Amino acid sequence: MERSALKIALDNIVLGSKFTKAASEFKGRAPGRNALVLGGTGEVGREVIKHLMASDAFDKVTVFTRRPIEYTGAHAEKLVQKPVDFENTEQLERDFAGHSHAFCCLGTTRAKSGADGFYKVDHDYVVNSAKACKTANVEHYSICSSAGADKNSMFLYTKTKGQAEDEIQNMGFPRVSIFRPAMLMCDRDESRLLEKVATYPIKFLNKLVPGMLAIPTSTVAWTMVDNAFSAPKKTPLNEAFSNSEMLKYFNEAQKE
Repeated sequence: MERSALKIALDNIVLGSKFTKAASEFKGRAPGRNALVLGGTGEVGREVIKHLMASDAFDKVTVFTRRPIEYTGAHAEKLVQKPVDFENTEQLERDFAGHSHAFCCLGTTRAKSGADGFYKVDHDYVVNSAKACKTANVEHYSICSSAGADKNSMFLYTKTKGQAEDEIQNMGFPRVSIFRPAMLMCDRDESRLLEKVATYPIKFLNKLVPGMLAIPTSTVAWTMVDNAFSAPKKTPLNEAFSNSEMLKYFNEAQKE
């Protein structure tokens, strides 16, 4: 059964003067760059697409997805959609060629896919696509991971995230940027009752200990894309951003 198209529009998006200035400077400093997005139909991925398209910093934004996207917004001619098979590494390498930046937002849950399915997506597919990006000479690989990611963790979720991070950091990319959000705040397409119930106390507690418990998906995406505009002080560079660092980075930028 064919899945309905995911509708993405540039509504309720907050960029700020710092973001738009950084995007313009990046485009002038590094013209002709192309970006690819993995997991673009997920909650963070769709926000990454919105921010990439709004920035107009890349000549092309290619979304590799199994679900079609219906995009309405600025610079629509730059959006390219391609089907993807994460187990066909050779095809991934061919498709990824010519892209300078990769944004990986792949992920599922154990509840949705089972333990084996979760590991397949959050480790195997993530690592396979990263290897293909490296072979295709992607310069900057950005990935949305998770708070608490640790390859030595006793918990499947954080252990899997940590293993993927560790392998990617050792692939030899010129630049790897890892973003580790805590609980994601968004309006999900998929109904997850427990998450909806948990959202209310989380929002309250987040005001008491800001930056520790949750973060909007739009803020994660804003940080991932804005960070791509910055010139690295050195290469190779492996960097990681915590939940609180992303929130601080975004909030301070909005004051400018």
